[in-house]
Amino acid sequence: MARGRQRACPPWCVADHGVEDEHGAVRHRGATVSIPGIAIRGTPPHDVHGIELLVELHADDADPVVAVYIGDGTEGIDITTETAGRLVRRLIDVLREAGAGPV
Repeated sequence: MARGRQRACPPWCVADHGVEDEHGAVRHRGATVSIPGIAIRGTPPHDVHGIELLVELHADDADPVVAVYIGDGTEGIDITTETAGRLVRRLIDVLREAGAGPV
């Protein structure tokens, strides 16, 4: 989706740069993945409520770092792709230890 820039968009970029970019700053954005889930807070009986987690790749055109956003659209965290990979591997280990179904 490159529009007259010297650098082409990465293959994962779905941003409409003509609409989304502000003040000439090019921000690449991957498709947003939505993950429905259940959040719990406190001690039993837990405060239980439905959530929707969003996961999205993003990077500024001039920055070689690609980040992964994980959050609800209001609050979240940006981590590097390397950190995201470590998180996924460790989550799989933890889920297996907990006896969760196939992961």
